[in-house]
Amino acid sequence: MSLNIATIQKILEERNLDGWLLFDFRGSNDLALEILGIKKESHLTRRFFYFIPQKGNPSKIVNAIEEHNLAHLPGEKLSYSSHLSLREQLTKALSGSKNIAMEYSPMNAIPYLSKVDAGTIELIKSFGVEIFSSADLITQFTALWSQEQYEENIPVAKALVKIASDAFNFIKNMKLGGNTLTEFTVQQFIMDQFKKRNLITDFPPIVGVNENSANPHYAPDENTFKKINENDFVLIDLWAKTPDDSSVWSDITWVGFVGKEVPAKYIKIWQIVKDARDAAFAFVEERFRDNLPVRGFEVDDASRKVIEDAGYGKYFIHRTGHSITTTLHGSGPHMDNYETKDERLLLPSTSFSIEPGIYLTGDFGIRSEIDVFIHPDGRVEQTSGIQQEEIIAILK
Repeated sequence: MSLNIATIQKILEERNLDGWLLFDFRGSNDLALEILGIKKESHLTRRFFYFIPQKGNPSKIVNAIEEHNLAHLPGEKLSYSSHLSLREQLTKALSGSKNIAMEYSPMNAIPYLSKVDAGTIELIKSFGVEIFSSADLITQFTALWSQEQYEENIPVAKALVKIASDAFNFIKNMKLGGNTLTEFTVQQFIMDQFKKRNLITDFPPIVGVNENSANPHYAPDENTFKKINENDFVLIDLWAKTPDDSSVWSDITWVGFVGKEVPAKYIKIWQIVKDARDAAFAFVEERFRDNLPVRGFEVDDASRKVIEDAGYGKYFIHRTGHSITTTLHGSGPHMDNYETKDERLLLPSTSFSIEPGIYLTGDFGIRSEIDVFIHPDGRVEQTSGIQQEEIIAILK
């Protein structure tokens, strides 16, 4: 990533902030490392600060034995060795600043942003400055997709839909052939499909049968799995990307029933979840069409209301969606007014999932997940092109 100081300073001016102070100790602030273009494998054993003022040149506060780690960045080098000299250099860098941004979230409301420890917050406040969250700055510099990332992602998104469909067909053919089938077998089938398409994942996909589908983060392995029998309900959640470090993720969830006709009890819950999914997407689409701001928590509210109005609110036990970047749960706004209240603005060129669910413990759970990309012109796209409209009757 190329660090555009002028762009950052323009944003700081718009937000009435005197500067942005980026801090790291031993790789503790991965957001700062990404923004500053410092490799994760760099040898970081001492504290550094990089201060970008609203006006003027940045300052690099670096330990004398690790000055090289910020050598690629513009600005004045302020070297320190002792704790006293660190305070002297911070005093110099922060002189005249009253309001600055750091990777901090008040009351830890958004844990993804809480990268600066309380002691460092206290240290910086001792210089007479007030600290605000760098949340919207982070979105600008770590969550926006490039056109190349978008174009690379679309084939992956469509491939995941094809793999999910092939997985249901695999279940059908195995059952019609009289073969024993398990969650793990299907999971490994999907992993083989990833390999054939040169896709990678950070964890094997979720294949949950019946009561296991009611556990949002259940995943089988070679020792823990259930058999898949006729008349079972099956949830498949799969996510993948290309191996390039700069590539972004796709993440979808589809559901099916091992039979020729889906029972009414599943259809009832499916319709509520589908309506909640579509309500969230329509809300985002409408806001951008009307050129109105939209925040993460509002999208969650739009989706959750559908489920609550249907009487199943207590069974929707996670946020509606998460940011998607080069990490699966990215650093941009999440669609969340449940686990946290995410007040960050959704911006053009960002992506996120919409994945409401209803989980009936001990029986079954239904989740429907799509990925959304907001184009630079405000057009809102469901990236895989196809979304699930009804439960798959696998043996039909």
